[in-house]
Amino acid sequence: MDRTERQDWLFLVKRTFDQTPMPYTALMGNKADLSHIRAVKTEKHSQFADENDLYSYFVSARTGDQVHSAFFRIAADLAGVSLTRPELEVEQKITRAEVVNHPRNDPAHPEVNAEDVGKEKKCTVM
Repeated sequence: MDRTERQDWLFLVKRTFDQTPMPYTALMGNKADLSHIRAVKTEKHSQFADENDLYSYFVSARTGDQVHSAFFRIAADLAGVSLTRPELEVEQKITRAEVVNHPRNDPAHPEVNAEDVGKEKKCTVM
């Protein structure tokens, strides 16, 4: 993906708000836990955010790392509240997704196939 393609979305946002102030715009970098396979490296992300006056965040959807604190910081910024480093550190909770297996054992239920009753089902959260 070249530089022009990466900036298409930002061009559309800026064009949409041509006559009004730009809204709070953040660049969220995902896969903070898998930096070796991220499509956009940290340096490129930070450079793009700096060049375009975007707020910059790095999160991990898989582990939940920095997700809560990023939204906490966004809410504080929008409310005009300055956060101290200790306040940010307290809010760096990890939000974890849990997979719970609740098998349905009622073959009369419309979503249950009678042949599947008793078979283990899996759920994946991405």
